[in-house]
Amino acid sequence: MRSVWVTRASIARAYSTQVQPVISSTLLLSRNPIITQEPSSFEKQFYKYQNELWRRLMWTFPSWFFFKPGTVAEQKYRKLNKPATPDNPNIEFPRGRPELRHNRDRRFKQTISVPKSYEDKKGETNAASETDDLARKIVPNSRITEADLKKDLASLERKLSRTLYLIIKEKGSNTWKFPNFNVPTNAEEVSGLHVVAEEGLYKIGGEKINYFNVSNTPCHVFNNLQENKKEYFIKSHILSGIFEPQESVAEFNWLSKEELKDVLPAEYYQDVSHLLNNV
Repeated sequence: MRSVWVTRASIARAYSTQVQPVISSTLLLSRNPIITQEPSSFEKQFYKYQNELWRRLMWTFPSWFFFKPGTVAEQKYRKLNKPATPDNPNIEFPRGRPELRHNRDRRFKQTISVPKSYEDKKGETNAASETDDLARKIVPNSRITEADLKKDLASLERKLSRTLYLIIKEKGSNTWKFPNFNVPTNAEEVSGLHVVAEEGLYKIGGEKINYFNVSNTPCHVFNNLQENKKEYFIKSHILSGIFEPQESVAEFNWLSKEELKDVLPAEYYQDVSHLLNNV
């Protein structure tokens, strides 16, 4: 059997014939969720059950403490809150006999209606006083923003409960991708991958962006065989500001993980999908 000896010189000659890949830095810039996620159907049912159970087992409202007997306030309270049905032994109750404690049927939750005060009634007639009323009803804003209704994919105000990622489409190209920047080959201009990503972001998106890098160390490397390039990913989060596309950027979008699957190349998305947040 003929033996084959591999020397260092032969290995060097083999590698010298290959073109060295280009080193680049890819910025994985994300906008974290601003609001909590919409609860699932199971969570809604669970919270409703817990709320009903808490109201069922809660201590009876001490009306005698807040509304003194014999006062006008007590009369208004009794008018709004009808007394519970007494347990009459001569009457048959299909749903079970009442369990009265402090004039309350403890089989059911207690719902209290409180009479309006003079200040409350005054606030209804005077709209200006509502802004000064600290006890006014708090109405939360809608979870669906104007950007969601307009389907503005370039807005940071869309999908407030999801993590969004910045992707761009360069001029002269029809491929969506994460911002990618080549590392300078000149020895005098060589810098860290995170610095290359930072400077590149300002070049393509302006300087009105406030963000921070999760780490200066890359979290992933993608071997781009088509362009003979090694893309090192740097994770970052945007804190405030806006992305203003410069001359080299044709389009940009802020998309969630599911939306990225529809626009990014299949092989590219499959390689980086584990880096994307499901929330």
